[in-house]
Amino acid sequence: MEGTSVPLGGPRPRALLGVLLANAGRPVSTDRLIDQLWGERPPATVRTSLQVHVSGLRKVLGDRLVTAPSGYLLDAEPTEVDALTFETLVSAARSARTDHPARAAADLATALDLWRGEPYAGVPDGPEVLAARTRLAELRLVALEDRLDADLAIGRHAHLISELSGLVAEHPTRQRLASLHLLALYRCGRVTEALESFRRLEARLACEFGVEPGSELAALARAIERRDPTLDPPSSIPVSASRFIGRRHELEHLADRLSHTRLLTLTGPGGAGKTRLAFELARDTEADHRDGVRVVELATSAPGSPVAERVAAAFGIRPRTSEPISQVLVAQLRSSRALIVLDNCEHLADDCARLAADLLAGCQGLRILATSREPLGVPGEQVWPVSGLSRTEAIRLLAVRGAEARRGFTIDGGNVGAAAELCRRLSGLPLAIELAAAQLRALSLAEIGDGLGLSDARSRTAPDRHRTMRATIDWSYQLLTPDEQAMLRGLSVFAGGFGRDAAEAVTGRSHDVLVRLVDQSLMSVELLADGARYRMLDLVQRYAAERLERYEPDESLRLRQRHAAWYAAQAETANRERFDPTWLPRLTREIPDLRAAVGWCLGEGDDVERALRIAASLWWFWGDHGLAVEAWDWLRRGLTAADSLPGRLRAETYRAASALARANGDDPAARRLGEQALRVCRELPDPLGVVSALNGLAFTALAQADNEAALEYAQECRQRTEAMGDALRTASAFNPLGMALRGLGRPDEARAAFSSARERSEALGYTTGEAFALSNLAGMARTEGDLAGSRALYLRSLRLYRGAELETGQLDALDGLAGLVLAEGRADEALRLLTITDRERERLDARPFSVDREADREATRSGAHAALGERAGAVTASASVLPLGAAVDELL
Repeated sequence: MEGTSVPLGGPRPRALLGVLLANAGRPVSTDRLIDQLWGERPPATVRTSLQVHVSGLRKVLGDRLVTAPSGYLLDAEPTEVDALTFETLVSAARSARTDHPARAAADLATALDLWRGEPYAGVPDGPEVLAARTRLAELRLVALEDRLDADLAIGRHAHLISELSGLVAEHPTRQRLASLHLLALYRCGRVTEALESFRRLEARLACEFGVEPGSELAALARAIERRDPTLDPPSSIPVSASRFIGRRHELEHLADRLSHTRLLTLTGPGGAGKTRLAFELARDTEADHRDGVRVVELATSAPGSPVAERVAAAFGIRPRTSEPISQVLVAQLRSSRALIVLDNCEHLADDCARLAADLLAGCQGLRILATSREPLGVPGEQVWPVSGLSRTEAIRLLAVRGAEARRGFTIDGGNVGAAAELCRRLSGLPLAIELAAAQLRALSLAEIGDGLGLSDARSRTAPDRHRTMRATIDWSYQLLTPDEQAMLRGLSVFAGGFGRDAAEAVTGRSHDVLVRLVDQSLMSVELLADGARYRMLDLVQRYAAERLERYEPDESLRLRQRHAAWYAAQAETANRERFDPTWLPRLTREIPDLRAAVGWCLGEGDDVERALRIAASLWWFWGDHGLAVEAWDWLRRGLTAADSLPGRLRAETYRAASALARANGDDPAARRLGEQALRVCRELPDPLGVVSALNGLAFTALAQADNEAALEYAQECRQRTEAMGDALRTASAFNPLGMALRGLGRPDEARAAFSSARERSEALGYTTGEAFALSNLAGMARTEGDLAGSRALYLRSLRLYRGAELETGQLDALDGLAGLVLAEGRADEALRLLTITDRERERLDARPFSVDREADREATRSGAHAALGERAGAVTASASVLPLGAAVDELL
């Protein structure tokens, strides 16, 4: 009593008190008490025994145990009996559950806190006590369900999962608990778990009771299966009629980030889905903010509009004429624990920043979530860039929105390629994908345009800036300064990513302007070991290029010329330093712009000389990146003007054309062009050009199986490089020299040449030269039966080629290893390796260096097919999907 335990004696006094408690405040007759305590066969002395028990209980309860005319009464107010207090609180909370779920959840939690164990614990079961115990236990469980329901209504689904999982395990067939559990799982994005939980309940009900789940629970499961948006939690935050797709992991990270900061800004280009993501995040974390969430949508506010007034309106705070509105807000919200969502801040960024700083400084419990195309720049701000969706999520969004636009639309094996390509062209931007999906009412995937002009003509509610992607990007463009607009237009001439120096050289604008474009989400930046790389989204690039061509044609011409000049200079520098291994990854990143520059020079730019400065300088690069055919076409077009070229460029063009003719299988043309290059270089004179031409002619002769000529070219090349004191080119010359000697049946001299190439290259750090020599030595070891030695050499070569990111070299090593494993009796592995190299050589248009290597590949193939017989087809099929990188990793 009153928080203090008191002794009651044995079972009869406890039973007596139990009956009186069950009827607290109401008299209970003597006969009824006898029936409850002794049942149908009471002893003859039962009335005396009852009086004894009453007297004993009165010593504990005092005057609270009252003698009534026909029995006894426990004099207690409802507020003095926990069970009655519990029932009162539960009843009041239920009436508030619809309109005030947060208050109902709190009141129900208070009611449930009254429980200290099972009802009537230790009291023997008479009929009335048993009924009261059963009723209270059920009421407790119902109240718990009501509290969970109220918590779900205020968005606390994430906090309820573990509690509900435990309750469902304790009450596995209670269907209301199951419904709450399924709904909480669904709202946490755990749809598969929700459906699995329903199926387990369905099976248990059928097995134990022979019944099906109730209609409401079954309807909920069907709604979960179809992702019914009406199952989303109710909220004061604006709710879209369409279902939110993707970004679940991003939301989890953002929720964690928001819990550790007071200002989180989502930045990104127009159409990236910042607003929708912010609203989903606010909804997911609404329960963490005691005073709720206030959404302040600023898109319709004109530049210069006072943001503080919009925030005050969201909180229902009236401005005072005597005080600045920001001060009124701080005073009114000082003790508030609310989340303010400032949506679309970019055109009011300065005012948003000032207000955010004031509110965060004066209101410790306040938190701000902002969306903007640039950071607010407030101390303590955390910025989260929002970009396009992943490939999988983008395709899923297209599938869902496409099905909404056209009944029966699906993405399957027949059109997934077209869907992926469309999503790529749209940069994975949700708005662009949704606009594209709207076109599916009348068009196929393949017929949908490039994105800028996409629109949803049926949409009557979308803001003007979201009617087309062009309008969306134009909104951002109009917020830029003239310098920023000019740089954005200028950067549109880049076909891919670019560095700071390239951006400044081509556009003539400073790095500060470039940084501001990054801040405004019109550029992305990737920090690499050799510096930052910048890139535009495809849609932004197309918009900027469209403005450049349409409104600034003279500016466009100047920019294209600067772009071509920059890449010509880069190509010539790379050619002079081509033995520096760092150039390969750098040039690989620049392929889109190198191709764009050459294409423009040979077309609209009418600048053949500059095109050849790029194409000819990088002759050694194109073939290793699948561009041998394209580059050979450039050079053939340029050769028509060869006689008018400066001498060195003419020689370099012949040399490059020779190499690319050889790479494309036109060995006679390669020999003729190589001889022309050699002649021009001797006439100039150009000692380095002569060495380069001789080296190229050696490889061409090897491709023609003209080993005598190859030996002559290689020997002269080596002699000249030694006389020049050029150690690196001397090391390089020993490889074709060894190949010619091997072809002439002089293995000892060939081995010595390859060994010299290996040792010299290793000493100089010339990785690809060392790898080439190792591969040649490995081939000789294999021919001579030293399979273990051959394997070690091939693997060392393969490792070096992979480190240098030279795919053609990796293919040569894998071809050799195929022959090796065939000699070891593993025909399946040999054919597997050849299948991979066949596929990759076709992709790169890369044939082997020499006739003997091609012959070795064919011999390996024939031997593998002969050994495998009918199994060869299955081996080929399984290997055809294995990536080159995975095959190399397995071997190393």
